[in-house]
Amino acid sequence: MTERYAARDLTEATKTLFEKAGAAASVAQAMADILVEADLLGYSTHGLQFVPAYLAAMEGGKTTTSGEPEIVIDNGAALVLDGKGLPGQWVMVRALDLAFDRAKNMPMVGIAIRNSANISCLATYARRAALKGYFAIVAASAPTTRAVAPFGGATPVIGTNPFAVGMPGRDHPILIDTSAAAVTNRAIERAQRLGEKLPFPALVGADGQVSDDPAVLKTDPPGAIRPAGGDEAGHKGFALGLLVEALTSGLAGLGRSSDKPPAGNAVYLQLIDPRGFAGADAFTQETGVLADLCRAAVPCDPARPVRVPGDRAAAAFAEQSTAGVALHPEIMDRMRPLLEKYGIPVPAPVA
Repeated sequence: MTERYAARDLTEATKTLFEKAGAAASVAQAMADILVEADLLGYSTHGLQFVPAYLAAMEGGKTTTSGEPEIVIDNGAALVLDGKGLPGQWVMVRALDLAFDRAKNMPMVGIAIRNSANISCLATYARRAALKGYFAIVAASAPTTRAVAPFGGATPVIGTNPFAVGMPGRDHPILIDTSAAAVTNRAIERAQRLGEKLPFPALVGADGQVSDDPAVLKTDPPGAIRPAGGDEAGHKGFALGLLVEALTSGLAGLGRSSDKPPAGNAVYLQLIDPRGFAGADAFTQETGVLADLCRAAVPCDPARPVRVPGDRAAAAFAEQSTAGVALHPEIMDRMRPLLEKYGIPVPAPVA
């Protein structure tokens, strides 16, 4: 049964858990804020679901628990950061702070990040920038991960390579969060834990046959995730995957070509200030009209009106901020023993 929890209670419990595991207070706060924000926005596979894995990485010494990302190349509007193996949420919050500061004096800022731990939900960062009036692009790859086959292939080569875009809108940001793969690793992991099949054949076995069974990824040799688009348009998903690899590992200068590529994520963050072009009002006028035209389109199914990316997330955030976060049933089941291990009170469901 799905239960609801107050966001502040989830944030405090998660922050305390990471602190108990050794994270500095500021790092733990950033991690908790982003993970709960992801669930508030409705991204249930990329929020608190990560807590067990992140905690295990901290306890095993695989994640740096304090410190700051380092600027290794600084060309003003173009920078490269070394995440130092720090939690990705902290790295991204600090990268956003840096980008916001630089964007005061220039209309575009791009930051490539190497050696960051997993950054979880990309939409949270794009949304934060869009709420400040910026057109934001966030992309991430995982140089040590081979999960997705190239179009026409059955061998895993690249990662799922997510990317997000946040655009200022009239009522709320237009928020795109997707990936170059047919399905995410987190959705596959959840299906595996629950003994379920995927809702469609998003995988390909090593024999070249498409499948909805996560077991094909565990064979020897392993199968792979298919690019977004499937048989008819998978070349488009594959192309986007290559683009993300170039924006992230390519611009950061550290990725699959390295003898020992760093675990975690390579990231690209770009802020574009519409005020440096035709102006903020002109930008939101264009995005607003386009969104209105899309929503006014005749739906194929009258019971399912046309939405614009970001509509569902904005509605979920507003509703769950008041009524409580509706966690996927397995999330608290997995968090409870970890909280109890460290003597942290388990958040109580809201009435």
